[in-house]
Amino acid sequence: TTLLDRFSVVLCIVSNIECGREQKLLHGGCPMFWYSFNDRCYKYVSSHMTWGEAELHCVLEGANLVSIHSQEEHNFVNYLIKNFNPTQEFTWIGLTDVHKEGAWMWSDGSKYTFFNWGEKEPNNSGVHEHCGHTNLEPKPFVCAFRLCP
Repeated sequence: TTLLDRFSVVLCIVSNIECGREQKLLHGGCPMFWYSFNDRCYKYVSSHMTWGEAELHCVLEGANLVSIHSQEEHNFVNYLIKNFNPTQEFTWIGLTDVHKEGAWMWSDGSKYTFFNWGEKEPNNSGVHEHCGHTNLEPKPFVCAFRLCP
């Protein structure tokens, strides 16, 4: 395994979709294979990559690994993952503390204000966990970018 494979912290993504409230994936103004939610476009990528490779892949598509800023967005990202991967395996998101231990930030530069950690997380297991994933080794991932107003 590479060093980046070990830089992982579980950010819990749990389905909290209300009963009777159907959620749908819509393209909106997003490119093909991207899905719209609250003026952002999201794409699930099933190829397994390290966190660094996944971020670079997103950047090459004009996006970043997804940043999550609300419970509603959290639910949408979870639904997107579940739609393409019913087993909901661990999935990379853009959360990292690689620059300063415990100082979490999103790879897109947005402010880290929404917290939804799994039980006993973050725990910096093995002293080398510096990236966030949902649900270690290469994983699928979700990219996102903001639509122009």
